[in-house]
Amino acid sequence: MESGINVTDQMKQDPSGVAAATLPRPKATYGEVFADGATIELIRGTHGGNSALLLWDGAKEIVGARVEHDGQLYEPAPINASLLQELILPTRCCPHGSTREFLAETCKLIINYAVLPEKIASLVGRVVLCSALVEAVCVAPSLMIVGPDITRGDRLTELLRRMCWHALPLTGVTPTGFCSLAGGVRFTSLITQANISDKLRRLLDDASYRDRKIPHRGQLLDLFGVQVINCDSLIAGDSGPLRSIKIPMIATEQELPPLDFDVQHRITNEFQAKLLSFRRANLGVARKMQFDVSKFTPALRDRARSLAAATPDDRDLQVEVFNLLREEDAEIRADKLIDPSAIAGEAVLVAWHGSPGGIAYVADLAVIAEQMLQRRGEKSTIEPAVFGKQLKLLGFATERDAKGKKLQLTGAVRDRAQRLVRDFGGPEGSDGPSQAEKETWRADSGCT
Repeated sequence: MESGINVTDQMKQDPSGVAAATLPRPKATYGEVFADGATIELIRGTHGGNSALLLWDGAKEIVGARVEHDGQLYEPAPINASLLQELILPTRCCPHGSTREFLAETCKLIINYAVLPEKIASLVGRVVLCSALVEAVCVAPSLMIVGPDITRGDRLTELLRRMCWHALPLTGVTPTGFCSLAGGVRFTSLITQANISDKLRRLLDDASYRDRKIPHRGQLLDLFGVQVINCDSLIAGDSGPLRSIKIPMIATEQELPPLDFDVQHRITNEFQAKLLSFRRANLGVARKMQFDVSKFTPALRDRARSLAAATPDDRDLQVEVFNLLREEDAEIRADKLIDPSAIAGEAVLVAWHGSPGGIAYVADLAVIAEQMLQRRGEKSTIEPAVFGKQLKLLGFATERDAKGKKLQLTGAVRDRAQRLVRDFGGPEGSDGPSQAEKETWRADSGCT
């Protein structure tokens, strides 16, 4: 590891031999990833005070208050001193082993110190790794720590503070306070407080999207990053921000092992150094990764992508995401049996079964859909005009004749209806209602 540019020697010469006086003014940065594979990362200063930059060009490291790449000087962007004091940053980089080995080490720490089941630890471990590759995903994952065991929830939050990328512990957070944070740092925000307002909930949800910039006081803020939320009000059943992974804290008789200052310090120093190595090796791979999420219900697809992106160079670990989310996928599908989009798709399939290649009038489809809802315990009335608009929004093209609006029951219409059922409410692998159900609904609705 080499030292960075010596400020006192700046007017002499930079490491590439270019007169420093000819270099442009330093660019303030929280980190850079260059097209040639070089990176600049924000790290903790040698004496634990101000931040420094670490430049890696693929072969060697240069650390300093200023570093130079391709004729441009870089220096750490300003961070408030009180914030910098709490922000977790690596101090060095050391080998992390294979992705499989590093994930196993991550999960072991979570199991040992937070006493979580293996499956839950596997989910949390992937979020930890994703925090270091968060630029590679469109929607950052969010962990919701819920349940009555507050002590263990606080322990997990403290442990994640030591393990996640750019972890920043927060409390008493308001929308204005959250917007006051430095943008573009890619914080992992660890929020612990009694409750979260609806306004803050919506803001946190927006901050989960990489390409959503938040207007605040005449500027656009980039607050994208992973979130860990430990909130008392969630115990009462609040849903929390969208795309969240709920981590249940159920009370057990097993005592938590000690996590004193020395242990915390050791975990922070060793794990952060490996996490930097993991990020360096995998960020580019994660940005190019393709992962098929079509088998998941739409509500889980962003979550599945982010969990798979945590292990971008290990296909077998990506496949494990299907098993990790299988139960939740089934629960969501069960809850969405009365989803309007799924009901519309099922009604079209019932009509197609009775007259493949024929036509179905929107009024008849509305009757079929209403019968479905009533058989599922929903006392709802579906107006044909409203149902027709819904069909149009779902991509079904209707026509009008003397009897009203009608839908041509083509093979393409059947395929679209099957996709809607699979995506919005049907059980895994389902193409719609069973034949017996189709016959029953057609009979009940009086359709021929």
